Amino acid sequence: MPDAGRVRTYGIFPVFDLTDREDALVQACISLVTEIVIECLRSGGDNSHSAMDCRNPGSGPWQDWSSDIAEPYLVPLNDAAALRQVVYLSVDPFSPGCATVIRSAANCRAATFGYDGQAFLCLRHDDKPPFSPNPELVLIEERPDLLETDYFDGWMPEDRSGKRFLSK
Repeated sequence: MPDAGRVRTYGIFPVFDLTDREDALVQACISLVTEIVIECLRSGGDNSHSAMDCRNPGSGPWQDWSSDIAEPYLVPLNDAAALRQVVYLSVDPFSPGCATVIRSAANCRAATFGYDGQAFLCLRHDDKPPFSPNPELVLIEERPDLLETDYFDGWMPEDRSGKRFLSK
């Protein structure tokens, strides 16, 4: 669990239910949450991100996983386009899902995601807090209670193979 004196946690929430994939406001909301997350993770030029992709043997990246057979793959997200794609798919409630946690190797910044377009950030205490340029689409709340949860711990299936991480 992160040290509460060194980090702050935030929730980024759509202000309405994201129920219609074709609705322009829904798409704008997903894009705005994505941009806020990326701006915070890449603050100060940080490009040392990775995510765990737990998937079934033979599945492609960010596809099927079953808790009893999935294997963990560490996926580097140093490239801005790759990070943007994974964050977008993780925020989008209409996608099959994506990353459970994205972390920076350079500092304690991390993001995790809800099922309905939410994102949760763990940032350094001295980082600039996230800001929503459109509070009619997205609200941001400081959420110190998240430090008492396992939201930023990620998920690892039982390792039966003896492998710690697999290549992407």
